[in-house]
Amino acid sequence: MSPIDAINNAKTLVATEPYKAKVMLLEVLNKNPEYHDGWALLANIHKLLQEHEQQQSALKQYEMIHWFNKQLDTAKQQLTNQNPLQAQQTIQQLLKLVPNEYRALETLAEIAFKVGDSKAYFAISKHNLENNSQKQTVKENYCKALLNTKQFDELISFYHSSISSPTLYIESLLAIAHVKLMQFDEATTIYNKLLDANYYAAQCHLRLGNIEKIKGNTGLAIDHYKQALQIDKKLGEAYWNLANLKTYIFDSKDVDFLEQLTQDAKPNLNSAQFYFALAKAYEQQGNFSLSFAMLEKANSIQKSLTPYKPSNFTSRCTQHLTQKPMAHNAFDESLQLIFIVSLPRSGSTLVEQILASHPDVDASYELTEINAIARELESKKLSDVPYGLDKLSEQDKAHYAARYLNFIAPLRGKNKVFIDKQPANFHHIALIKTLFPNAKILEVTRDKAATAWSLYKHSFSEGHAYSYDFKSLAQYINDYADLMSHWHALYPDEIFNVDYQNLVNDFSNTVSELLDYCSLEMHESCMSFYNHQRPIMTPSSEQVRQPIYKDALTQWTNYKVHLEPLLKLIK
Repeated sequence: MSPIDAINNAKTLVATEPYKAKVMLLEVLNKNPEYHDGWALLANIHKLLQEHEQQQSALKQYEMIHWFNKQLDTAKQQLTNQNPLQAQQTIQQLLKLVPNEYRALETLAEIAFKVGDSKAYFAISKHNLENNSQKQTVKENYCKALLNTKQFDELISFYHSSISSPTLYIESLLAIAHVKLMQFDEATTIYNKLLDANYYAAQCHLRLGNIEKIKGNTGLAIDHYKQALQIDKKLGEAYWNLANLKTYIFDSKDVDFLEQLTQDAKPNLNSAQFYFALAKAYEQQGNFSLSFAMLEKANSIQKSLTPYKPSNFTSRCTQHLTQKPMAHNAFDESLQLIFIVSLPRSGSTLVEQILASHPDVDASYELTEINAIARELESKKLSDVPYGLDKLSEQDKAHYAARYLNFIAPLRGKNKVFIDKQPANFHHIALIKTLFPNAKILEVTRDKAATAWSLYKHSFSEGHAYSYDFKSLAQYINDYADLMSHWHALYPDEIFNVDYQNLVNDFSNTVSELLDYCSLEMHESCMSFYNHQRPIMTPSSEQVRQPIYKDALTQWTNYKVHLEPLLKLIK
């Protein structure tokens, strides 16, 4: 029974059995003193029993805890209002009064997470666990912190070693960790268990559908998305997931219902996904003008939810990284790392799939560990140079190189070559080449108009806030071009360009050149990459399970008249 339920039960007993109600309340409040309403009720019971001294003591507890809780609510509101510094100051004052109070520590951890200080976020969550391990919510938030800081193995280990009575929420976090480690059977088992418990059933079907899509089972993915919609007919993510399948065709009933949903839609992510899905449905009908109108509405909502904040990172790189930083001089020569970078939606998944089809190559999914290292180094503000590369000691470089290698260890097989395909790593080429000077960098390029269009029509699960507005989208594409031009000048002959158009139009020769650069012998499996049954955790998973086709080269031209304002902004 929850503390709130116990307090409510005590309340029903006050009139008839005040002594029993008092005993029940004292037991609850002894373990959960933070419930100020319980203290107020206890004071009333003491009054009824004419226990005046105890009444005064309970009233003092009520007043103190009620004030504390109001201050805690104030801090949470300050954080909601984008005032993390004020929220932090409020919480720190509370912790001076009540050291290690678990809710205050949880809020402090949330503040650290919101401002991007993942190291402090995890440290606070761990400290809270060490001091308040009896609180279930503290265990849940520690598991969440492990997940959010990408300590997936540690989360699974903690679950098995320290969670004797897991909540369904913790089980859901465990399922995500298994997915991140590409342990899909284990994740599927957990999601089915959660379905049996009727725990957010629609969301469970969505996740099971995503797993089936990753594994290449499109039919099963559709079944799960449809089951999610049977449970929640207004689930925007399910419609978008169907729209994002290249083989699913919306029928007239789908379109009619989506049109109906948009009539009453509020400006939130769910309704944005209605519009993105409806845009795809109109595109399937050949109604490109109406399709674009839906995309404008979808992107307008997304922009309001996730405003883009431009960065000065490109100018900092071009200003301060004019010479190669001193590289780490002790690296593991038994491993060949290949980093694939690009603008998103440029064909990087296809290049990864071709290479991953080679029997000597391991690949996983779009990793974020390089970005996590970059963010940590940037937060240190060691110098004006990005990441403080001019201040990193050889010991620092060894530390971060080892951290990355430890991160990918569970994702590797026994092959010497490992692919890290993360388009956004184009920002971090200097960092990559400093930590791993023998790393091979592949840049995948595509016609900018086709790339821009593909970005604008896509609803991303996170990040990519630049893609929801023509101006910010063009700025991001232009910054990419400027930064990659700088990296090519700084690392001449160390970045190999793979042109998507060449890959489509001259497949054999382009693949041959690609494999040669990667020091891999030609293998037939690379030519028939679409037969390779590896899990693929990107939106392009269906395309790369098909032979090369040319449709994607010109699809954007159906919207050319609508894209003119965007194309004029792109260099």
